[in-house]
Amino acid sequence: MRGRIASAAIGASVAKSRASAAAGQQAQAAQAQQQQAQQQIQAQQKQIETLQQQQPQQQPQQQPQQEDLTQKLQKYTDLKQKGLITEEEYQKLKTELLSKM
Repeated sequence: MRGRIASAAIGASVAKSRASAAAGQQAQAAQAQQQQAQQQIQAQQKQIETLQQQQPQQQPQQQPQQEDLTQKLQKYTDLKQKGLITEEEYQKLKTELLSKM
């Protein structure tokens, strides 16, 4: 009887130790995955920062020019409607303005 109890205790101890080792391996694998995910996040953040640094340089050049052209076109339209410039002058100014785009 004692042999069976001792055998069961040893078996339980072995099973516990195997379960502990498996849990340790799973924890290490999870930690490795987490580190890899963090590295990917950092790489993506660097890419985003690079794109954001490039983007502001391009946008300010395009936006003010676009607004300026729109304002000028509106001004020419108003002058034509008020009769201060002729249709020919309006078309010429409009063509010059659009060619700058």
